[in-house]
Amino acid sequence: MEIRTEQAAAGAQGRADRVFGIIGGALMLLALVFLVRSFTGGAQDTGTRTAAAPALRILSPAPGTVADQPLSVELDAGTALTLGPMGWNADGRHLHLFVGGTELMAASTELAPVRGTVYRWTLPRLPAGATTLRLSWSGQDHRTVAEGASQTVPVTLR
Repeated sequence: MEIRTEQAAAGAQGRADRVFGIIGGALMLLALVFLVRSFTGGAQDTGTRTAAAPALRILSPAPGTVADQPLSVELDAGTALTLGPMGWNADGRHLHLFVGGTELMAASTELAPVRGTVYRWTLPRLPAGATTLRLSWSGQDHRTVAEGASQTVPVTLR
């Protein structure tokens, strides 16, 4: 009887070793998948952005313009915009406008469609004097996305 008990115990131990080996292998494979995703940017991907950021262009005012206020900026977003909880957005990004050192995000009533991908952004009153305008995309964390930013346009506000 003792020999059979030892053989049964050895068989049970062998089966347990195989099960733990399979579980350990699966966990190592899962860890490898997460490691690869972290190197390829997959870990930061929220699934909200699916394409490259469209190029933003300021159509007016033209560089060097002396403008009365409130200033209206006509822009081409390069894509259709929709109003969402993060402002006017496209593909998980939303618009920010830098006026000198001031960063603005369009309120629902400040941005209006003109035609196609062209919009008019009516700005609040700003300090008079020489300044610059630059549009950029921002992510959900409000960090500026360098890709797609407009050229800087110098203007003077009255």
